[in-house]
Amino acid sequence: MDMADRGEDHRGTTFAAELRRLRQRERLTLEALAESSGVSVRAIGGLERGHSLGPQRRTVTALADGLGLGEADRVRLEQLAEAGRPRPVTAPAGWCVPPRELPDFAGRETELARLATLAAAGSEVPVSVLSGPGGIGKTTLAVRAARLIADSRGLDVFYVNLRGLDPDPLAAHAALFRLLKALAVADRDIHDEVDGRAGQFRTLFEQHPAVLILDNARDEEQVRPLLPGAGAGLVLVTSRRLLTGLEGVHRLPVPTLEAAEGRRLLASIIGDADGPRGEGLDELAAVCGGLPLALRIVGNRLATRPAWTAGELANRLADSGRRLEQIRAGDLQITAAFRMSYDQLSMAARCLCRRLALVPGPDFDVALASVLGGARPPRAADLLDTEDVLEELHELGLLSQSDDGRYGFHDLIRLFAAERLAAEEDPAERAVLTRTAVAWLLEVTAAAGLWFDPDHGAAPAHWRHPVDLSTSEVAEAWLRAESENWFGAVRVAATEGWDRLVVDTADALHWFSNQWMLWPHWQELFTLSAAAAQRVGDPVAQATQLYNLSWATAQNGDTEQAVASALEAARIAEQAGAARQRAWALHFAARARMTTDPAASLPYSEQAEQLFAQVDDWTGRTTVLMSVAVTLLGLGEPGAAIEKLRAGIEIARRPPAGEAWQTVADVLLTSGHFYLATAHQAVQQYDLAESAYRTAADNAGRTGMTLHQGRVQLKLAQLQHQQGRLAEAASTLEAARELFTAADATAEIAATEELLKAWSGTDGG
Repeated sequence: MDMADRGEDHRGTTFAAELRRLRQRERLTLEALAESSGVSVRAIGGLERGHSLGPQRRTVTALADGLGLGEADRVRLEQLAEAGRPRPVTAPAGWCVPPRELPDFAGRETELARLATLAAAGSEVPVSVLSGPGGIGKTTLAVRAARLIADSRGLDVFYVNLRGLDPDPLAAHAALFRLLKALAVADRDIHDEVDGRAGQFRTLFEQHPAVLILDNARDEEQVRPLLPGAGAGLVLVTSRRLLTGLEGVHRLPVPTLEAAEGRRLLASIIGDADGPRGEGLDELAAVCGGLPLALRIVGNRLATRPAWTAGELANRLADSGRRLEQIRAGDLQITAAFRMSYDQLSMAARCLCRRLALVPGPDFDVALASVLGGARPPRAADLLDTEDVLEELHELGLLSQSDDGRYGFHDLIRLFAAERLAAEEDPAERAVLTRTAVAWLLEVTAAAGLWFDPDHGAAPAHWRHPVDLSTSEVAEAWLRAESENWFGAVRVAATEGWDRLVVDTADALHWFSNQWMLWPHWQELFTLSAAAAQRVGDPVAQATQLYNLSWATAQNGDTEQAVASALEAARIAEQAGAARQRAWALHFAARARMTTDPAASLPYSEQAEQLFAQVDDWTGRTTVLMSVAVTLLGLGEPGAAIEKLRAGIEIARRPPAGEAWQTVADVLLTSGHFYLATAHQAVQQYDLAESAYRTAADNAGRTGMTLHQGRVQLKLAQLQHQQGRLAEAASTLEAARELFTAADATAEIAATEELLKAWSGTDGG
């Protein structure tokens, strides 16, 4: 019999109490009701304990069916559930209202898609932490994503600014009060304690799912009580910190805008980007480095100055010394965003942050940071302390970290750090820091370079710095990874007049330049070192750096300048009585000249050959014979070239004692056999040519000369194709492309792919 028929009065009864009474009346266990209704045991138990004051209608219907209720009991149960459901959120207007969505939002398609996918996953409320430095657009992205997700799913959006960077951040206790008010809870019903409020909030959020934005969080302790449990909503937490202590959350480091996105944002702000005012918009976007706040500030500034063009404003911002003060519009100023983060740092982190502005390159490792932090060469123990401070800077978004563990500033944050350095440390301290960092970088550079000098073949025996130079492989890896820093240090040393340091560094890298021929700065390096050697008054060093410069200049295709540098080196060496340096200078003059006038290059090579024999320079004798052979090939005399190459190869097979010299021999033998193969091919001795190509490829592979190995494979493929061995040729050419790809040789990759395409078309026809 229904309770309505018995005339029972249950006013004041809650849904939880009524559900328990009905289940017990029907003599059902939790398990039995779960089986008959399809609602889980856990959910029914939670309902009976009052965890949900008003479950959804589909849940009530399922329970009523499982209990076998008549119409009156069904209506009563639904009325109690309805009474427990929160009232529409429009009643307590003004609580937790999100900021207005910016109409000129641009980009972020990838991030929006990730958040939309996250919102649709799982039964528990997903939480995403959007982290990044000040001005990166975390709040703007969160508001945009919240609106899109909420509109697509019929949800409300709640927003709380946690004021994490204020001196007095919003306490979790106060944030929960705001959220409960937004959920229509009367003041008298809100618990006094944080735990009680958190429980209320979780219960109500499950009943009234929404998209919740917790903006500008200070730390994990502030956020944890505000995270709901089950339900169909989404939580977006924004913070300059990574909040690494939060468990089970999705992490979304917010990146800078791509160049096209930055331009689109500027265009939407100024409105007439296609007209004359938009000229230079790409340059203006580039100056801002993809930082949305900077883009918005300069966009607003341009929009309010109709006489300016984008290019004119970009020119105003080109001066890095005044850029930050120029990125302001009204009460918006980029430095204010950075200063808020800087003020959150410990004293040690502030000190390191500003000193890192002295790093010459775009990124750095812990060892270099340790040098600047301690103003001295680092010890192993210093690295651990420095790593902790770097993590603090990274945690607060002032530094980014790449997958290989290196750190770096955003360009504008770097300028801010430089401003702090100028304001907080006197010129004498900055000078000491600069000299210490430059000297340390170039000391490690020289030590790493010794691995490739056959007279050494290893780092100094006394090497104790906490930079691993135990093998040539790790030494090369360090030189490549730190190239922007040690080369930046060379530039600083040249500017400061530390000339001997410049010359010694360039001299230590001479042999390494053959390992990394595609590095784009060899010409500038040897230009600086030649000028430094002249200022020092060392003619032998000047001649050496000038013929190194000739080599680098020829690599860049400037033949006439390469010849001029080499002949100047020969003149200086002759005056100084330095026969070996004169021989090398003449050799490089011949190498540069042979590309445009092979006949004119021969006299230089012949003089060099005589001088190398006089001074018994094994490397020079071998090299010049091969150079003469190349010239003879260019003059159409392959037979004479073969004789010279055989003589050079014979000398190359007998290097001075030592493993490092054997490596040099392998390099020379690679070149010798390559040109020997070319000569044999020219006289149609194809079997001998193929044998020589394979020997050259084996030598190049053994010595790690990936680019050279690819070039040999390319020539071998062409020989095979010439003989009609089409499948073999295609396979060899594919191998060459892989080698060029490994060497990042873009021109060679393009040429190889073009040849593959041509062969495919020819063979298929």
